[in-house]
Amino acid sequence: MKKRILQTLLVLALLMLTLGTSAAQDNLVVVRYPITSDPASLEPGLVKELYSAEIALSLHAGLFTYDADTNVVPYMVSDYTVSDDGLVYTFTLHDNILWHNGRPVVAADFKAGWERYLDANVGAQTAGVPWENVVGGLELFADEADELTGVQALDDTTLQVTLMQPSNTFLQDLAVPVTWVVPAEAVVAGSPEWVDNPVGAGPFKFVEWTPNVSLVLEANDDFFLGKPEIDRIEYLIVPDSNTALAQYEAGELDIVGVPPSALQRVSDDPVLSEQLAFFTRAQLRYAGMNQAMFEPFKDVRVRQAFNHAIDMEVIVTQLLNNAWTMPTGLVPPNIPQYNPDLAGYTYDPALAQELLADAGYPGGEGFPVLELATLDTTQAEAVAAMLNANLGITVEILQPERGDMIDGLWAGDRWQFFLFGWTADTPSASVWTYELLYCDLDSNFSNYCNPDVDGLIDQARSTLDVAESTSYWQQAEALAMDDAALIPMGYARFIYLVNPQVEGFRANLFGPIGFANVSKSS
Repeated sequence: MKKRILQTLLVLALLMLTLGTSAAQDNLVVVRYPITSDPASLEPGLVKELYSAEIALSLHAGLFTYDADTNVVPYMVSDYTVSDDGLVYTFTLHDNILWHNGRPVVAADFKAGWERYLDANVGAQTAGVPWENVVGGLELFADEADELTGVQALDDTTLQVTLMQPSNTFLQDLAVPVTWVVPAEAVVAGSPEWVDNPVGAGPFKFVEWTPNVSLVLEANDDFFLGKPEIDRIEYLIVPDSNTALAQYEAGELDIVGVPPSALQRVSDDPVLSEQLAFFTRAQLRYAGMNQAMFEPFKDVRVRQAFNHAIDMEVIVTQLLNNAWTMPTGLVPPNIPQYNPDLAGYTYDPALAQELLADAGYPGGEGFPVLELATLDTTQAEAVAAMLNANLGITVEILQPERGDMIDGLWAGDRWQFFLFGWTADTPSASVWTYELLYCDLDSNFSNYCNPDVDGLIDQARSTLDVAESTSYWQQAEALAMDDAALIPMGYARFIYLVNPQVEGFRANLFGPIGFANVSKSS
């Protein structure tokens, strides 16, 4: 009898424990947010696309960050000084920061982390760029040195960085997740792999990642700026934007981007229109012409013909419901080096036909069939139809999965012609004019190369005089536009639907600024 009573009590105890755990789970404050594909990496220095960068803001932390107004602000840094000659930066770290594995963050972690990103075997997206002005950075990246000599941990909370020449953008670089680091014990040395689960120092910790389904993070109780108000973020992988919108309307998501095709309907809906949130965005949508893969694109007349043959106004106003704004150049408005005097290419089918004929393809005769890779067939179909109608060119549309699309862009040898977007991670013309156009740069997906453009970019990046630097950036952009380096399609905006229960969700020029200050009422 006693044995049976004990068994019964044990069963009841287990049942109460299960019910208690279930109740606790039910009481979690969860924000559900869609992403279109699995992130390329959860290590900040290996970020290659927008969603990885967004997740990095929740999972990781860095010396500096950008606030909601796109200002550089200290993050892990409690204080810093710059020497009179502008070469030596000394950073003092907060002394209460812990990695998610429980170990204190120390200054030496940044030296080790940056040396990791300068190891070509790790494959950091930056390819050494943020540290090329740091003493020893070029040598380490070229495998001609064993350490990043310009970076020294003076003690556990003091980090000193010595530059080769003064820079007015160094703190901007430190505010971008690609310069944020992880503890050396959490990753495989010389390889882009985690030893176990991802480890950061941000407001949320890794829980689980189910490929093609979801990525789950939970609040970090030990976050040095205080535990977030929400308990969990569920990044749900929803490849199709219209499907994500339907899930939001069904109450299955808390925040969703509004696809341009649905903007008019959402704006006209008396309920949904009250949940719309618009944020200024620094993103260029463009069509890239890969000169390494498609011989005709090496001819500037062909590239100019393509620019004149596509009616951007029809695409932006009629097809996209003004979700974008009309492009005039490469650099979007609200970037300091934006050039308001650039007019862009006019829609001029007659001139386009003349240019194509001069290039040896009258009426499109002899022009090879062209493949257009895209994640959005609506815009691609319009572009293909215009090129066919105005130039007699046959365009076949490819729609790869997002991850495959991005891999192909970085490989540089998969897509002949492509539609894509490039979003800022710093408020500088460098994001577009340098990253998309500089000869032999990995992010130059079009394989465009003009030494004169490169020379102007080099001058823009090396001068400390702001006005002089701006002039060089604008000259480089104007020359690249004359050269029809790519086809600007529009400047995008951030347009979201946000659950009325969610407060504090914000985006700056680069995108959502994370969920550390987001709350959700019941």
